[in-house]
Amino acid sequence: MQSFISDLRSALKEIYRTVRYDMIDELYQYNGYGAGGDLSSNVDLLAEKIYVKHLSRYGQIISEESGIIGNGEWKLIIDPIDGSDNLLSSFPYYGTSIAVQKDGEMLLSCVANFANGDLFIKHDAGFFKGNILESDMKPIRYHPFSKIGLFEKAYANPQIVARLNANGLKFRSPGAVALSLAYAYAVKYVLFVGKIREYDIAAGLHLCSDCHIYQDTTRIIVSKDKAIFDKIKEIVLKDE
Repeated sequence: MQSFISDLRSALKEIYRTVRYDMIDELYQYNGYGAGGDLSSNVDLLAEKIYVKHLSRYGQIISEESGIIGNGEWKLIIDPIDGSDNLLSSFPYYGTSIAVQKDGEMLLSCVANFANGDLFIKHDAGFFKGNILESDMKPIRYHPFSKIGLFEKAYANPQIVARLNANGLKFRSPGAVALSLAYAYAVKYVLFVGKIREYDIAAGLHLCSDCHIYQDTTRIIVSKDKAIFDKIKEIVLKDE
């Protein structure tokens, strides 16, 4: 696993340096639809290519852009650029996610924030946070002073927005699902209502596995606080 983590970090550093310092005009252009159903930009495809270069020897890659690549016992579920519309708009909330599975069991999850360098990795030794460019990783400490939640796809769910407002539950809707799930340890709650794809949630949900989680076919609710979790769940499932 340490060899894999070392190669993963090499891939992350290469992608990070590209999106932070070498975003030439060509990388902002679209290049058809990816396996996940969204338009793929050239920066999405470049990030995928970097992952394949560094990690394909470890197993089968399942990418939002090209679908299944190669084979092997390990399955590497990758969203090369999480929040790519944010990146293409120069809005600083975008990153990447990778989940590693074997025989249906999660071995490792990783989410990285390419806007500020935050790096989250979870495996059997624990849940750690560090920086993409630095070797030191420290165990996650849950933040007890949270003031806001994160509501992905809030724009498409005005009734839920109104209920959250009526209950004084502040939120932001930054536009990168895996990245928002990675910050569940810090915020009051994370809520997603919309089409759920494995690329978007596999790594993020594994990072949240110590939190309270509700998931169905179109909704995900995560909170480290049981009272907040129950309240959000009541609001979201009110009409059922």
